[in-house]
Amino acid sequence: MVKSGEQPSPVELEQLRETLELVGETEDRIAKLLQVAAVSRERYRAFLALYQDQARQIEAAGVAYDWSYPFDRYDGQFRVGTAPDGHPIGLTQEQLNEHVLVVGRTGAGKTTLFYNLMDECTGHGLPFWAFDLKNDYRHLVRHRDLLVINWQDLKFNPLQPPPGVPVAMWAEVIVETFAHTMGLLQGSHGYVLGTLRDLYAVYEPAETGQYPSVFELRKLAVAEEIPLASPRFRYRERLINRLTLMTGFSGEVFECSQGYPLATVLDRNVVFELKGTNQYVATFLIEALLMWLFYYRDAQGHRQGLRHLVLFDEAKHVFDVNRERQPASGFPPIDDLVGKVREYGEALIVADHEPSKLTDSIKANTGTKLWLSLGSGKDTREMAQTFGLDADETAFTRTLEKGEGIVTTAGREPCPIQLPDYTIDKAVTTPDLQEQMQPVLAEFSWDPRVQPEVFCQAIGEQPDDLDEPEDETETVGAVAEALLVSIEEDPFLSLSDRYEAIDVGKKVGSEAKEELRALGLVREVEVRTGTRGRNPKMLELTRQGRTVLEDRGFTVTKTGRRGIEHRYWQHRIKAYYETHGFEVETEFATDDGHIDVYATRRDEAVAIEVARSPAHELANIEKCLEHGVDRVEVAYLDEDVKQRVAAAVTGVFGDIPDAVMFVPIADYV
Repeated sequence: MVKSGEQPSPVELEQLRETLELVGETEDRIAKLLQVAAVSRERYRAFLALYQDQARQIEAAGVAYDWSYPFDRYDGQFRVGTAPDGHPIGLTQEQLNEHVLVVGRTGAGKTTLFYNLMDECTGHGLPFWAFDLKNDYRHLVRHRDLLVINWQDLKFNPLQPPPGVPVAMWAEVIVETFAHTMGLLQGSHGYVLGTLRDLYAVYEPAETGQYPSVFELRKLAVAEEIPLASPRFRYRERLINRLTLMTGFSGEVFECSQGYPLATVLDRNVVFELKGTNQYVATFLIEALLMWLFYYRDAQGHRQGLRHLVLFDEAKHVFDVNRERQPASGFPPIDDLVGKVREYGEALIVADHEPSKLTDSIKANTGTKLWLSLGSGKDTREMAQTFGLDADETAFTRTLEKGEGIVTTAGREPCPIQLPDYTIDKAVTTPDLQEQMQPVLAEFSWDPRVQPEVFCQAIGEQPDDLDEPEDETETVGAVAEALLVSIEEDPFLSLSDRYEAIDVGKKVGSEAKEELRALGLVREVEVRTGTRGRNPKMLELTRQGRTVLEDRGFTVTKTGRRGIEHRYWQHRIKAYYETHGFEVETEFATDDGHIDVYATRRDEAVAIEVARSPAHELANIEKCLEHGVDRVEVAYLDEDVKQRVAAAVTGVFGDIPDAVMFVPIADYV
């Protein structure tokens, strides 16, 4: 029973806030009204009744607003949505090249719009890069040719200039980018640039082809002796602080002298997944990669119309109005890039749910703007000014539902738009993604960090004293080392069985496991069994873990592109067929590739393909049939995977061939 004098709940106050925003009250007035309403439930109810009545009037006026006048036609070939009269709304390549800004609250349809835009890019032969802060776009790999690079798998050295860009020029660019994303004031910029120039002078990359990393930049700053009273001491401390923040939360991204050859993937559709890393690191990666893209295009003389798009949501992290309005930090280099990059055929499509937090630069330099439903009265007022809407048109925007919006381009009147829906099964797991992407990423060349003797002399260290990852592994304890060797010798043990195999208890084994994980030598993977009960967890060597064992004289099995779950099921299926009298080989070589498991017994030959995801399975089945086997068994974990593969096979063969069988993977246990 609620007493009359009780205060309204936070949920109720939030409801009142939304109503106040809908009627267009200012932020200051909303704050004051909420303060008064929070005193008692009676006041809350009085305010709610008053403003709900106004809200209903606005909604009624908005729904009845006459948009029947002739709309400007948007007849570009790049389809975006539909006008109220049913006419398609599309943008031209020229309009895209002038950049696109999308604003809308969470749930208004921005992600769905991006799915459709990516399809449009593919349909018109326009490759794109997408920066994904929420792991939303990985699910398209089941339908599109898409390279997804999770930040933990990325190799990028921001101190390595794009091909054709002089080191001296790139030093200034990357220092400004680093300083702005990391919140360094302008006074520190000169110190950072001077330190980086000293580092380049030591490495002489033009002569050696070796580039320092941000780790070496930090070491050089730490090694410099500066009096406490000197302003340079404060600059140095700030630089060390920012580099520690950056290197401590970036995994192995920057652990390289030369990173992935980005120029080779400019003609591919690439998603960079940044969920899970530090926000400073994510913002720096986006801005540094955008800078890399611009200066690469400039150096190569790419000026011939639209050739590539860059898409990302949560744009306020990059185009941050607070950074733009801090004179002490200087003008953000990313703002300057927006106006220039279009000359080189690069289009930006950016989105955010809080347009009031976006820079003036991104609002001014986007030729097309798409307004979806917004939650904040402040954001609504700001966008109304940006769009040039009058009071009635602004009232209409408060009635927008999911997928509804207003679009405008330079020189055109605003037009209501209905966005198309997009049906997608968000079922791509991290293991699925890793298995599909690892073969592609394995083809990318990159060079590990290097610390030449002249650098060691400059910082006063001996080469044996360096703290590179491979040297850090010298601290691995005896139990951890035994665990590491055990993973190589018997890779398919559960954690409890592995601890038993090296004769330690759960507590000691878990401590050793965490020691190896902290050093980046192993990863823990849950392996699906397709049966009821808890799935076992297994340990898998990382590339660094394999290197450590090799350095210590162990012969390490090459696993190629297969993850632990895939190899586990190859192992179990091999054992199953061996118990039935077959001779069995995994990764059996054919003219067209490899068969997961190949079993023969007298005149009978069976090919088994482990289908953890639908990708490539049709090609695998065709490969097995062409090899002339008697039977192809598609071992599946998920019913969804089975249905997708079966549909693909039926689409090609008209029906499931008699020689092809779908087998639940648990049947091999």
